[in-house]
Amino acid sequence: MRRGRLSILIACAAVTAAMVAPIAPAGAAPPPTTAWRHGALQTDPRGVVSRSDLVLQSPPWQNHQSMPLGNGRLGAAVWSEDGLTAQLNRSDTLPDLKSAGQLVVPGLFPLMSAADYRGRLGLYDADLEQRGGGMTASARVRAGADQFVLDVTGADPNRTQTADLKLWQGRSPVTYASGGVAALAETFHDDPSGTTSGAITAVTADGRQVHASVTGDLTVHLTFKPRQDGRFRIVVGVPAYKGGDVASAARAAVRGGFDAGADASHLRWWHRFWNDAAPMEISSPDGTGEYLENLRATQLYMSAASMRSSVPSSHGGVTSLFSPWRDDIHWSAANWWHFNLRQPVYTNLGAGTAALNTPYFRLYLDRLAKMQKWTAEHWPGAEGVCVPEFLRFDGTAGSCDSGMAPDWVNRILSTGPEVVANLWSQYRYTGDRALLDAGYPLMSGVARFYLSVLRPGDDGYLHLQHVNALEVQWDTTDPTPDLAAMRTIFPIVAGLADQHGDHDLAERLRQAVAKLPPFRTTTRGGQPVLAWSGTDEAAHNTQDPDLEALWPWGRYGADSSLMQSTFTNRVYVQTREWASDSVWAARLGRASDMKNLLVQGTSDFQIFPNGFAAHSRNSDPVRGGGYYDGWGAVVASALQESLVQSYEGTVRVAPAWPADWNATGAVQIPGGHRVSVETRGGTPSLVGVQAGSTDTLKIQNPWPGQRIQVVDGDCACGRPVVAATTAAQITLPVKRGASYLLERTAQPYSSFTFGELGGQPADKVKTLGQRTLGVAHSIPQINSDLVTVEQPDKLHALVRAAVGAPVYVDRGYTVTDLPGALDGATMIRGANDDSKLTEPADYLTFDLTRPATVYVAFDTRGEGSWWPGWPADQGFTRTDMTVQTSDRPLAVFKKTVPAGQVRLGPNSGVSGQGGSSYVTFVTG
Repeated sequence: MRRGRLSILIACAAVTAAMVAPIAPAGAAPPPTTAWRHGALQTDPRGVVSRSDLVLQSPPWQNHQSMPLGNGRLGAAVWSEDGLTAQLNRSDTLPDLKSAGQLVVPGLFPLMSAADYRGRLGLYDADLEQRGGGMTASARVRAGADQFVLDVTGADPNRTQTADLKLWQGRSPVTYASGGVAALAETFHDDPSGTTSGAITAVTADGRQVHASVTGDLTVHLTFKPRQDGRFRIVVGVPAYKGGDVASAARAAVRGGFDAGADASHLRWWHRFWNDAAPMEISSPDGTGEYLENLRATQLYMSAASMRSSVPSSHGGVTSLFSPWRDDIHWSAANWWHFNLRQPVYTNLGAGTAALNTPYFRLYLDRLAKMQKWTAEHWPGAEGVCVPEFLRFDGTAGSCDSGMAPDWVNRILSTGPEVVANLWSQYRYTGDRALLDAGYPLMSGVARFYLSVLRPGDDGYLHLQHVNALEVQWDTTDPTPDLAAMRTIFPIVAGLADQHGDHDLAERLRQAVAKLPPFRTTTRGGQPVLAWSGTDEAAHNTQDPDLEALWPWGRYGADSSLMQSTFTNRVYVQTREWASDSVWAARLGRASDMKNLLVQGTSDFQIFPNGFAAHSRNSDPVRGGGYYDGWGAVVASALQESLVQSYEGTVRVAPAWPADWNATGAVQIPGGHRVSVETRGGTPSLVGVQAGSTDTLKIQNPWPGQRIQVVDGDCACGRPVVAATTAAQITLPVKRGASYLLERTAQPYSSFTFGELGGQPADKVKTLGQRTLGVAHSIPQINSDLVTVEQPDKLHALVRAAVGAPVYVDRGYTVTDLPGALDGATMIRGANDDSKLTEPADYLTFDLTRPATVYVAFDTRGEGSWWPGWPADQGFTRTDMTVQTSDRPLAVFKKTVPAGQVRLGPNSGVSGQGGSSYVTFVTG
């Protein structure tokens, strides 16, 4: 037996080694290539991943251009303001997710201002490197420790460097400084749950003459000199903190900060992550494929950098772990909407990164007892557990309350089944039986809840009444998402119930499935379509409940004319960043729609150069509002679904892949199998299967009507596993750990030449229409020897007045025409959020080192209306100059002032009124 097996392996090896395409006649097309060899795609992970690096052609001067770093518990948003600013956030400072503070390193201003500046967020190493003026700065959040590390080379060894940790008004930290360590510490108490959270932020440096001090109630300060070779390291430790001795906590926070072993551990974690993730490389004539490939890679990076805590870091779709906006959190920081968690879960399954779903499952499993108690108290007569669409971190299930009127989230019941289905999918993809067993109490509890709230009707069916169809219909009957959910999870839970000896529940579920009403249909666009529910309540939100039956529930597929017409005539088309339209298009085999929806959605939502999106179409990135992660997950899910699908028991290869996109990639499917596909010109060339379990796969012929066969994928030497056939579908028995290769007999593996899947690091900012990945341009901050802004702090970053300069710190409007007298002036931008303020009298305070002329430009709409009186009171005179902006014209007032402090008043003189905030220019 051994000799026979050895002979086969030698023969296979010989064929593989000799695999050379026949010599082609002159002028013939070159032989096709494949990256498949030795049972897998042969991949250079660094090369593939680095194609998606975020290139910084300009420093990210503004906070909305910040680059994200994280380890799943600690996150940093890094941008160039004041040299280098890094806002540090933890995922567990509940209930409000307050930031741990900002680190500011002014000594890096020469690097950021250098003419030869160049930067890169390297995804493979999870490292932000910036170079310029002979200096380098490399930043990371360590994968294995809650520490932000900044390494600098090329600094002047004789120049004192500083680092500040600071908070802002409204915060009450304990400050600490001793020797070479400074810290801010603060705790937060949640009255409803009685819990306490918090963080300590401690800073130290590896340099000479390191000294720490407290410089105010909200700021601590570090001074030091670099090493003689111009190197220094700043370490900021940000562990969780619930009170206690600040000194010992601060020292512990930075312990090991200079350990090279921790740096190596960081790289090992990230390299292992990328080595295990399913690769995908796309090329296209118009660059859309490459851009969307980069968005998928960025999404995987963001998930790995944010989803490794005990709970998901995304709230309502906002990944607050990377926020640069101080404590401004969009939506409720203490609660999770399940609808915004669904896409990343699905993405991780297909990408082979299912371990990143752990916080999602812990969110619900760890709070099961509290949700059960809530259900018993707030849904009288119900059994089991109602899993709320809107769940508070303490387990309060406020949107499961039959005594309250239906609203946006109250009485959405389909959340529970989705958690059940995702637990089952996680098991099917990973084989994690321990998770499935741990999840069974929740899974059975959700099923029991549904059984207890179904009511028999005169038609003989069991009906679900007075519940919501997502956020769209309130107080409706038989929502399509719930009918699809019950048809899906009842058989799953019944099978598990039998395994757990709960035969009565299993029988009840099987009987209930047979009594569920059929999906209701209606007519739109003259065609029959699936209805949202059994009734016709008006819409409150822009979701499409009818298409939930397609995905995530898989009750219909591409062969359903009803579902095709439902998609074509859907009421709402991709209205928000969470919209699943492109995933539905992929599931229906609509390649053109899938591509167009991804391109349009990216144009509509992906407004930030780090790849994050906004909630609504064409939002202003300067206004902030949060970094939304939903769109990146939609893109990744749609690409994976288009390349490989597995539903209704059948694997489909490239069912919705655009003909003008070439791709080499892999997708994980249930059973833990990894299916690799290489497709060129709209046609797959080879399909490989790495079996994750012993199973039987049904695979749709990737080349309809053509003769195909399956051979041993480990050596690809032609040894048949499934004999040649032209059948529309093949049955492939697979064994765990083995590999298989699907090929056309007319173009077998032996006709291909080998080429490893790799790539070169991105060397420029990627663009798709007006959207970018990376920073192409940013108006630089200037260090003025004339002006220093004292308050408000948000206006302290100065810019040079010029056409194209930003007018406000919180809006994206720019200067479009500037009087010559103001060209090149020092510009103190306005804050439009303060446009209606009528106090304080010293709203804007700045210092002048020498006499100067101060110009104040007001929104012309305010003349005779809400303009304040302080310009006249202070002796400002109106000029005939006007500053034109992309917002509106501004009338200019001027005054010559001596050196010293200047105090200017608020924007408005009438309470509740005001337009665009004034802007200040200084020359002298």
